[in-house]
Amino acid sequence: MFDEHLIPDVLLGPLGGTRLFTRLSAAFAKFYIENEGLLIAAARRQVLDKLTCRIENLAVWDDVLALHRLPENMNWKVTKLAVEIDVMPYVTSAIARTKEIDQADALVTTDPEIMGGAFVFAGSRVPIAMVLASVDAGVDWDRIRASYPCVTSAHLAAARVYAEVHPRRGRPRLADSHPEWVRSSTRVVRSAQE
Repeated sequence: MFDEHLIPDVLLGPLGGTRLFTRLSAAFAKFYIENEGLLIAAARRQVLDKLTCRIENLAVWDDVLALHRLPENMNWKVTKLAVEIDVMPYVTSAIARTKEIDQADALVTTDPEIMGGAFVFAGSRVPIAMVLASVDAGVDWDRIRASYPCVTSAHLAAARVYAEVHPRRGRPRLADSHPEWVRSSTRVVRSAQE
């Protein structure tokens, strides 16, 4: 996305020496990828360039990039010849996802001083990985609630979103990517030689 300039560069937020997706650029990236079979690359870029020009002229530019506030008079449709392309569904989807992420950020936290920096539920020392593993293993929800009274269904949903947005560092374990694999071991026992 970055090097091929599939999304206009002004939508990428700089952070030191790195480039970050703004929330709006995530919506534009989804539009670009999902319409690959429908529109050629040049047409998709033209749509995004035209919308970016409209957004750059707005007084609330930063709010639009962060998807905090969208102007009511903003037209998210681009018409080219007899074709009208509406990008608003992608923006709406991105707004819904950012609300989920913001909720997850409010309910899950990490601090090097707490549990060695593990992701924990805010205001507690309960690691989200432990609760998610219990749920995934089929442990009854009432039993989890009895063990961790501070954890609600909203916390559980937030933990799933947080774990998805902030994956563990390092290489993923093979067992996680291939749950159908079964661990087996062999042991050879030989009699003592005289």
